[in-house]
Amino acid sequence: MSTITDDLTTAQLLRIAADYNSQKVSLTDDERLQLVALLKKRAEDELDYGQEIECETVRVVRRVTGAVGVFFKS
Repeated sequence: MSTITDDLTTAQLLRIAADYNSQKVSLTDDERLQLVALLKKRAEDELDYGQEIECETVRVVRRVTGAVGVFFKS
């Protein structure tokens, strides 16, 4: 059963991504891809152009061009 669902808030998704990046939680490849896809979709819907949100080691950026990137710090 997947821990990544459409019901999760953006903050919850960011927390999961940060926990995954710091190896507090493990995700399958499919779950990781689903997580990144959901974060990108939420950023398109919720962020203004040029805005970004961050949770510890994960940053989601919506560029002024509209492109969305999810960045994991090491």
